[in-house]
Amino acid sequence: MSPMLKSLRRTAAATILFTVAGVAAHAQSFVMATGQQGGSWYPVGGAIKAIVERENPGMDITVTPGAGVSNVVGVDAGRFGIAFANSISTVDSLSGKEPFRKATTNVCNLGILYPQYFQIVALEDSGIKTIADMKGKRLTTQQLGNTGEFLTRELLSTADMTFDDLDSVANTSYSDSASQMKDGQADFFTLGSSLPTGSVMDTGILAQNPSDRRGRRDLCLFQRQERRLPASRSQSGRLSRFR
Repeated sequence: MSPMLKSLRRTAAATILFTVAGVAAHAQSFVMATGQQGGSWYPVGGAIKAIVERENPGMDITVTPGAGVSNVVGVDAGRFGIAFANSISTVDSLSGKEPFRKATTNVCNLGILYPQYFQIVALEDSGIKTIADMKGKRLTTQQLGNTGEFLTRELLSTADMTFDDLDSVANTSYSDSASQMKDGQADFFTLGSSLPTGSVMDTGILAQNPSDRRGRRDLCLFQRQERRLPASRSQSGRLSRFR
């Protein structure tokens, strides 16, 4: 990583910490919505909580699990003082674009911590090499309200498919999705998170451990795609990377 990129990331992190401290200065306690356990947002939120509370005695931050889309709705409704989200979701919310039911009026992006990636992991023996190959397969992904779940719908739409064209769809946590992949209960796993992602690495560790009682399972990670979604569907741009 270049010194400039490291500096930018430190600056972004400092901006977020400064903003959280500002929220804390106006309230003795507040809720910060993060992400699912097994992802990157939840532990990062815990680290921010520890720093802010250490520097602001008497302040109490409650870190709660959340999701990219639902966090934006929660901040707009006043349920959360601050939350993690993807900038594409915040921007789409301002105009009420899908998956938002109405335009938000009380949200803004405060800064960027790091890039996130839309990841597609498939079992090597699933036969999935293209989006069209996903038809009739078993998917494991996040619950409704997660940016990754929405992007999975958008991904399938590029091949004129919906969840109805799949054999099954499990909406669950990152950790449970990893377990389903390990046990052969799902053919492919989609998620939006940082690199590396703990749940994906956990699945990969099993694939390299033939002594595991569940047996060896080879995985394949879809390569980065530059194809853009139709403008009428999303302003998120590339399927693979979002902030």
